[in-house]
Amino acid sequence: MKSLPNVDQLQDGFVDFSMFSFELLERADRDRKYLKFAAVNAQIALELFLKFYFTKKGRIDQIRKKKNGIGQNEYIDFSQILNLYYSTRTWSFGVKRELVNLLDARNSILHKAQHTGSPDELAINVVKTLYFIHSTWHSDFGGLLFERSYGLPSVMSKNRMWGKGVQGFVEQLKNVHKMDVRPCLTCQQRTVITGEFFGLIGADGMEYLICLNCFDSLDVEHEVRLIKCHVCHNHTYIVEALNEQKQQLYAGKCTACHEDSFVRRCIQCENFYHPEDGEFNESGKYFCSSGCLECASDSFP
Repeated sequence: MKSLPNVDQLQDGFVDFSMFSFELLERADRDRKYLKFAAVNAQIALELFLKFYFTKKGRIDQIRKKKNGIGQNEYIDFSQILNLYYSTRTWSFGVKRELVNLLDARNSILHKAQHTGSPDELAINVVKTLYFIHSTWHSDFGGLLFERSYGLPSVMSKNRMWGKGVQGFVEQLKNVHKMDVRPCLTCQQRTVITGEFFGLIGADGMEYLICLNCFDSLDVEHEVRLIKCHVCHNHTYIVEALNEQKQQLYAGKCTACHEDSFVRRCIQCENFYHPEDGEFNESGKYFCSSGCLECASDSFP
């Protein structure tokens, strides 16, 4: 008698179909025929993921077909699994209606060989589905689909269809979590959120700022610092904390107003500050306040 797949098999399946859908979406920007294949693979990935979700949670009996009250080695219909998932969640990284629309699109493509809706809407649904899988897997089980780009933007960052979907997902997150969304210095899109809500392989934690469009990320505890901009007064000024120049200067740039003047690091308290906001200089050493200058005065010759 056949048995249902185990957790590892389901995980391998949804990861493979997710990444293949991602690759097909990249091609779809140049040739629309690949979009329908991306949609079909994204829907298969979603179906396998939700089966993984219930199996991993120890709730596989809820998605088994039953005969005379006995669980069978066969799943209930995917639409029932989707309804069950949303009936047990107070909120989700995905909108049920959009996931249902993707199922309808998949059925139309398979049974009628075409999708009659808008290509842009279908592409947005594909992207949102991939991010639903990525985010739910991370939130509930610590897994991740996408990797950090380490300053080399993903080729998808210039993909129009991908960009539309990412913007839609970011707006969805912003509405649910009331989070701040920042512009990305790498791809220039307003798609940067904190690692509190999202992770990438290699950039997983609250200390990161992560771009959902190009997969660039910044470690705000080690690589960079965030300070208040002296021009627009938003807490959006990124300082290159590991790249000191002469006279305690560091390069920086505001993601909000794009001011890019140098900042200085106080030699006493080691905080970064804008010289334009006022500073103190003694014997070639720079201080952010009179208090820091006073604390260091005993060490002067």
